[in-house]
Amino acid sequence: MKYRPLGATGIEVSEIGLGTWPAGGSIHLAGAPTGYGTVPETEAIRGIHRALEEGVNFFDTSDTYGLGRAERLLGQGIAARRGQAIVATKAGWVPDGAERWVKDLSADHLRAAALRSRARLGVERIDVFQLHAIPEPGAESDEAFDALEELKTRGIIRAAGASVGADAAAGLRLLESGRIDVLQASFNLLQQGASAELFEACRKKKVGFISSIPFAYGFLSGRYTRNTVFSKDDWRSRLTREEVAARVGRVEELRFLTADGTRPLIHAAIQFVLGHAQISTAIPGFRSVEQVDGILEAMEAPPLSDIEFARARELGKIWQGTVPART
Repeated sequence: MKYRPLGATGIEVSEIGLGTWPAGGSIHLAGAPTGYGTVPETEAIRGIHRALEEGVNFFDTSDTYGLGRAERLLGQGIAARRGQAIVATKAGWVPDGAERWVKDLSADHLRAAALRSRARLGVERIDVFQLHAIPEPGAESDEAFDALEELKTRGIIRAAGASVGADAAAGLRLLESGRIDVLQASFNLLQQGASAELFEACRKKKVGFISSIPFAYGFLSGRYTRNTVFSKDDWRSRLTREEVAARVGRVEELRFLTADGTRPLIHAAIQFVLGHAQISTAIPGFRSVEQVDGILEAMEAPPLSDIEFARARELGKIWQGTVPART
């Protein structure tokens, strides 16, 4: 296992971590699923154990995943090796009854959420506590930042961060504030919107970068077709047929990375992400021990050639505009 610095936090993280969104299971709001379906608790914990055995030390979760279930399972999974695990979680979304998520970045909520997360995780201190998904200007208020600083001063969290999904502009605003230690954003072969400017800003600010969704919600597994129908407890069932077809079409354009069938596409997907030196860690989600094993194999795969990397970047430019240079 290889490790990289998480910005200037003093934390060294495995270049592959695990995301626990899928392991949290699926709850429904407004009749729509918010996860990837049912995952047995024993299987989720076994997956965490396997990762720890192989040197993975970074785990990302949120109080929204299964409404705390993912945090609780992660806490159980790392219980025997708390000193080995670096744990990141998030807060800021709360369910409004059974109908929708609403944003709450008030100081009172963030303080209470951190304490609840710490208890579910079974840790004395949360290594990275992140504001969860901040797409709109102004959502990253001084009140939220002040709360994060207070939590650090009190020793409840070690580092403060934010998760911005695929919104590079939000990431740049947060980095400009100078008040986060870690930034999490979606970055993968299909979503290359994390710009060269964003990566460069992380480098200058000495902010760690967590690459979320490295398998593009599973589409980079190469298993899905235009006719795939997702189960009703899988959030991807909310995608239209056109949206599924668009994603599958892009995956088909990336088939050159499979080296005529000798390289699994997920190996190429991980190696593309890890080919960017500014990325501290990538956090694919998992639902089984078998998937964890596949992730670990992908990490050990040969890197992409310069030609493969450049061609993948060119496709990214076509799909989403400017993409980061290889560093």
